[in-house]
Amino acid sequence: MELERQILTTCLIAACCWLVGAEDCGAWAQDKSELLAKVEKTFGDPPGMKRLDPVSRAWVDLKKKLVVVDGYVALQMGQLEMFACPSGTKEHESVVGLFTKAYHLHAGLLAIGAKQGRPVKWEPEYQPATGSEIQILALWTDDKGVRQSVDARTWVQDLGTKETLSTNWVFAGSLFYKDPDTGEQRYQAEGGDLVCVSNFATATLDVPLQSSQVNSGLLYVANTLKIPPEGTPVRLVFQVAAPKPADSKDSKKVTADATQNGQPKANPAKPQDSAAPKKNGIPTKNGPTPAIRAPKNPSPSKSPEPPTKTPTKPVRKQA
Repeated sequence: MELERQILTTCLIAACCWLVGAEDCGAWAQDKSELLAKVEKTFGDPPGMKRLDPVSRAWVDLKKKLVVVDGYVALQMGQLEMFACPSGTKEHESVVGLFTKAYHLHAGLLAIGAKQGRPVKWEPEYQPATGSEIQILALWTDDKGVRQSVDARTWVQDLGTKETLSTNWVFAGSLFYKDPDTGEQRYQAEGGDLVCVSNFATATLDVPLQSSQVNSGLLYVANTLKIPPEGTPVRLVFQVAAPKPADSKDSKKVTADATQNGQPKANPAKPQDSAAPKKNGIPTKNGPTPAIRAPKNPSPSKSPEPPTKTPTKPVRKQA
């Protein structure tokens, strides 16, 4: 029943994408026509994938459980609230601008089996966003014509520690807003809150940790040295992260005991006196004392005869 509901929801959202996609996507595509042409020249349609919209560059692979979306590097240096946003929204604070609507990505994630959670909560106390954990891979071609691919988190840097983003995103799912005047439903992430690194209650994908959206408290910046130049065509690949193995104190202890600096520990040598065989409690040098075996075909009734001496010839004296 749950699977049927998910498939039905996916179909309904995808149908909306097809019905309104051409009009919506045409508006931002015209503004970014040169970038769009550059992206189309760099990336062809992914083989075997279904397009989520006739105009946007978003596909889904139901067999491999992947969602693919094309875009471009929007920001190489600066503070971040987003990692990725729909083109024409928040490129001034996003590393990547995408030629898709937010609900296209939402539909694709549902189609590959991602579980929608809920957005971040701030009251009465902070509760991080929830949902399926999503991994993102970034693909591009460098200035030498070589295809490159990296974990998208390497393009986001912690302002304080200078380390790259350590957590994957979660599928929070954003919110729908009903216009009280027109009654029209609006998907809130269309304002730009598609793949966030600051917490937004309107985010489609968010980080599951507390991250302020106040300018003075922003935690993340673009990792400039890792990001290709602005305007570089980029393809993002989304997939549900593999579940982590259940942790337990025992398994952690075994892991800690069995490894040292990431390498397996050699088995400690046993003390020589405990490993060597013993005879009467005394270690022997040449291994275990062999067992004393009885002679074959013993004759217990006949006593052993004493050994006989061989007679010697007398020695003659010379005259």
